Amino acid sequence: MDAEYKKAAEKLLCGITDKRLHEPAIWNDILSSVRSGKLRLWEINDEILRIKYFCKEKIERTSAFTESDKSGVRFDDLNTYFVEAIKSQDKGYFEAFIRAYEPVLQSRAERFVAHYNLSADDTEDIKQIFLETLWFAFLGYDAADPIPLLQYVKKAAVIRQLDYIRTTKNACTVPTQNGYAELRKVMCIYNSAPELSADARIALAVKETGFTEKKVAELVAVGKTCEYPIGIVPTEENENTADGTVSDELIVDPSVPLFEEVLRSIYRDNFREAADKITPKDKQILSLSLGVCFDCFGIFKPNTYAEIALKQGASGEKSIEKKRKAAIEKFARELCAMGFCDGVFLKQTAITVIKEKDKKIVQSAAYAYTPYGDGKAGEILYTAAGKHRFQIVRLAEFDITGAYAEQAAKIIDGMNGNFIKERFYAIPLENLPRINSHNANPRMPFYHPPRTGGQG
Repeated sequence: MDAEYKKAAEKLLCGITDKRLHEPAIWNDILSSVRSGKLRLWEINDEILRIKYFCKEKIERTSAFTESDKSGVRFDDLNTYFVEAIKSQDKGYFEAFIRAYEPVLQSRAERFVAHYNLSADDTEDIKQIFLETLWFAFLGYDAADPIPLLQYVKKAAVIRQLDYIRTTKNACTVPTQNGYAELRKVMCIYNSAPELSADARIALAVKETGFTEKKVAELVAVGKTCEYPIGIVPTEENENTADGTVSDELIVDPSVPLFEEVLRSIYRDNFREAADKITPKDKQILSLSLGVCFDCFGIFKPNTYAEIALKQGASGEKSIEKKRKAAIEKFARELCAMGFCDGVFLKQTAITVIKEKDKKIVQSAAYAYTPYGDGKAGEILYTAAGKHRFQIVRLAEFDITGAYAEQAAKIIDGMNGNFIKERFYAIPLENLPRINSHNANPRMPFYHPPRTGGQG
């Protein structure tokens, strides 16, 4: 599969929002079509896929057309091509229209590409989007309609071409048309005053849009993070032109969570990159056991260890379980190396077990912990009873504030009594600043040896 197609297709798949298309059977068929390259980029959107899977009537109408050579046909009135095609059920007339309209179509596509600061390679995609929109509008067109078909299509095509920018040409997908219109509105104001400071430009956008300062700041962050084309430009006064502008009336939902969508896209990119850095077998184990495709992030029913063992030719479930734990650790280490998260390595150094009523109970367990990177390990003691279940015996060399010690304690607590001997754990970056240089004393008390004898 072409790398550029794969990258663009993955982003478009993330923009599929229709829940019906996410039904397992349909979604798996979509993913299969993408992997085999059967779906063209302009087909990977809610509208076209809905027609493909739910509009049998239009598909049947398509199959009813014959096609003969109409290369010598010329009409002064462009709408005559469509009328004759419908009357004769011959899509040769439609092909004849495309040949006659090609210079205009090329010119419009080039203007659109220039207006939205896209690359020249996008011109063909823009043309294809127009033709696809025209074809499906043609299938529902009444030959007796006094309004020409192109008049219906021009505005619809522009909206779909904007969808192409919204879902394909950026670092993430913007989930709705309204959200994209909001983003364009804020960014055109923000970009129109480069002589002002960032705060002043945000204040200007707040004043002119009526959005809250928080919302404007988030939209600006989205615009900058996603590297949207500088085609986010001031709206022209003439809304009837096919230049891709969107009127303010389209903005009806002031609460589209675009910032969250950026974060989800960043997560996907990092997870995909980390998964590509581990071995194919490890990646397959993680994907199958989680029920997530790391290429397109489609969701499917997770496989059992037994099923994965059969697919990998492994000796059995225990082997896959062991390999999965190792794969998770490799995956976590790659995420840390990429700077997406941090991590801590835990190693059990001591454990005290007592028997009560023929049942083994862990009375205490000690762990050495090391923040991701170099440095001497720190030590944490867990005790089942007492005022403080976790106590810091010694901070790790590079854990000045005790932030890693706090996270290590939470990880041990999350083991729910199954004290793992050693493992590397990933830690989300946002969890670490909870203890920082401004409150450098760790929240948990340092360990003091007990005053009386007994187990420590």
